[in-house]
Amino acid sequence: MVAQGGVAVVLHGLCALMAPALAFAGLSLGGPWLFLPLAWLALLSAGLDMALPADHGRAVNREATGAALLTWTIFPIMAALLLYALAVMTAAPHAWWEWLGAATAVGISIGGVGIPAAHELVHRKEAWERGLGVAIVSLVLYAHFRIEHVHGHHRTVGTTDDPATARFGHSLYRFMTISVPGEVTSAWRLEVERLARRGVPLFHWRNRMLWYIALQAGLVAGAYALFGTAGLLFFLGQAAVAILLLQATAYIEHYGLERGRSPRGGWERIEPWHSWNSAHRMTNLATFNLGLHAEHHRWPGKAYPELVDDRLARHLPFGYATMIGLALVPPLWFRVMNPLVRAEAEAAPAAAE
Repeated sequence: MVAQGGVAVVLHGLCALMAPALAFAGLSLGGPWLFLPLAWLALLSAGLDMALPADHGRAVNREATGAALLTWTIFPIMAALLLYALAVMTAAPHAWWEWLGAATAVGISIGGVGIPAAHELVHRKEAWERGLGVAIVSLVLYAHFRIEHVHGHHRTVGTTDDPATARFGHSLYRFMTISVPGEVTSAWRLEVERLARRGVPLFHWRNRMLWYIALQAGLVAGAYALFGTAGLLFFLGQAAVAILLLQATAYIEHYGLERGRSPRGGWERIEPWHSWNSAHRMTNLATFNLGLHAEHHRWPGKAYPELVDDRLARHLPFGYATMIGLALVPPLWFRVMNPLVRAEAEAAPAAAE
């Protein structure tokens, strides 16, 4: 890890909270300052990722108490940011580009910081922590992520059954036409199967998807009731930015990597080479070690400070900020990644021996 114990948690906190801090500042200052979080994502994170050496350290830091406290703070920060943005943007007229800047600032904060924290929380053992994770993703109308990611993606990653695994040759935009509706469908299927195993009917208070729909409908209705049509459109706009960032992250984490069939007819077990890792320091400091993705798939219960870079994983050439930028421009993405996928496909059998 980049540091041990409490120092690591402080570094994660400082880097992760930079985007929402800049969003608060931009909303207060207005005008071009609204694009501060975008500048952080596009320039600072990417630049520092390229400037700093990759971190392939193997030391495991198990002092996760401070890390848990950090993830617990993310929901109130994101909720406060969203409310503040709604209040600021609907209090006075603004140019269209200011609306775009504000929605981008909030969407980057929730999508780039809030959702990685939610990703950490939905894997926790305590129900209230998983609830915090659901609360975060509900701010961008993606509460079903809690069900599909934990019970779907972690079982089917790298297969044609997984809507969150990008197929070789698919652009980010084509991937999203599969992943967004596919994740909703998968979450519903998984919940219906869970209820059926317990002998519970579909329309029952124990159906989590119905609770998620009610919660998110309440948020949408609240945005409209408190801030009018402008507030409703802003709420939906920031959610769209956050979902785009979430989908771009999912896209780069497994693009083109496939699990084969086992001799028994099912899928082979999940191996490190079924994920793209990023050992870039700023990526992992700012996203709760999300770039150490291979080990997360092998050990989903590990808290983020315990994750290390698995040398058998496939490694991205750049950090997440740069890779997401490439994914937004498909010709650039294909030029960089397709040769790597072909090379890794040939290397996988050797790595498995």
